[in-house]
Amino acid sequence: MSEPVAPGRPPRVLHVAHNVLPHLGGLETVVAAETRGLEARGWRVVVVSSAGTVGPGTRDEDGVRTVRVRAWGGLEERFGVPFPFFSPRLLTAVGREVRRADVVHVHDVLYVSSWVAALWCVVLRTPYVVHRHVGFVHHSSALVRLVQRVVLGTAGRFVLARAAAVLAIDEHVATGLARAEVLGNGVDTERFRPAPPSASPAARPKPVVLFVGRFVPKKGFDLVAAAAGDDYEIAFAGGDRPPGVDDPRLRFLGAVAAEQMPAVYAGADVMVVASVGECPLTVLEAMASGLPVVLREDPALHSPWTAGPGVRFVDMAAGDLPAALRELAADPAARQRLGAAGRAHVETAYSWSAHLDRLEDVYRRVTPGPPPR
Repeated sequence: MSEPVAPGRPPRVLHVAHNVLPHLGGLETVVAAETRGLEARGWRVVVVSSAGTVGPGTRDEDGVRTVRVRAWGGLEERFGVPFPFFSPRLLTAVGREVRRADVVHVHDVLYVSSWVAALWCVVLRTPYVVHRHVGFVHHSSALVRLVQRVVLGTAGRFVLARAAAVLAIDEHVATGLARAEVLGNGVDTERFRPAPPSASPAARPKPVVLFVGRFVPKKGFDLVAAAAGDDYEIAFAGGDRPPGVDDPRLRFLGAVAAEQMPAVYAGADVMVVASVGECPLTVLEAMASGLPVVLREDPALHSPWTAGPGVRFVDMAAGDLPAALRELAADPAARQRLGAAGRAHVETAYSWSAHLDRLEDVYRRVTPGPPPR
């Protein structure tokens, strides 16, 4: 059982996530922002995650003690499903860190790492917070959809039922979650900012439309790739050119590291987001970077982030994306106006500092002896 936080001792929080940076993804970016921010605020932070390309072991990563456990990620490589199968050492690694923590932060419920963390928290009576980053994913595979339903109805239900608090990134994800409170993502408006005048879009042969994400149905890759046009170029950040995709109007930037993303946004004129079932963090990053954002007409994308100016919703399933991109490509004044409005909206409402304030309040509410401010 967790002991009350002693006066003068730094509070200890454990974050458990199936993947963290340098694995690319919105959840990974959020984990990095939260853990580094909490460490800077005086928390003693530990992260447990899959080894990924970094390799197994315990090391300091950007000031945060990170425990990486060997895992097989073949499902992502073959089917685009980021579900690592962990080595049995996950059991001992998580148990050891849960025993030391005052509070545990479990990132989503669909993963083995989440189930193990919740189980140890119940056994050791350590309070934990569940953070849901995405709702039900309407994957093109019926088998993937079935597995999701089974997991959400069994292990996922167990994780949620015993949590001291349940967080959701927006109202759409919070739907159907008992006790859920919305904790929206934030964005670093210093890192992500409009390109300087020296990088003027006028110097480019044609406007650049940017897509950021994995090349899977959930992200709408096929819809965006099919929207290639002669009046603009579409650049894809997230992987190499897939087999069979030969259109020369599509440019592939590969898997871009998180620290390189501000430059990627600076090299674009329009952002397109075609996801279903989620409102990815890339929306905020693009808006902070001064880009107009074209969004798929999907309920999950109607979030507080997109309720402000700087965005346009398009019925991409009906084939309306090419026309919307041609219109923006031909109107640099509209792109400038929408981008500036989106940037101002994000600066006002979505900083990581405000996000961390709320998160610390949640931790204090659930820990046995709330640490003083």
